[in-house]
Amino acid sequence: VNRVANLALVSCACGAVAAAYTSTKERHPCVRSVCEAAEKGVKTLTAAAVSGAQPLLTRLEPQISTANELACKGLDKLEEKLPILQQPPERVTS
Repeated sequence: VNRVANLALVSCACGAVAAAYTSTKERHPCVRSVCEAAEKGVKTLTAAAVSGAQPLLTRLEPQISTANELACKGLDKLEEKLPILQQPPERVTS
């Protein structure tokens, strides 16, 4: 997940979405209230899910590690075949 998030195109897209979200919250008070309530709910649910899932994640660690290794190998091949993924968005659009 970290490797995919660090790809230039993915990182830029995430940054653009985050900027649009923040800008929308700042400009529209009603939207801000709804977003803040949703954010609080997501944080609460995430905390509960993490604490509840931790024993399962510990038990499945070998399988998760294997899946991560296979995903990284697949990403290596994808990056090799599509070097554009490593290019900054400005260069891709030009």
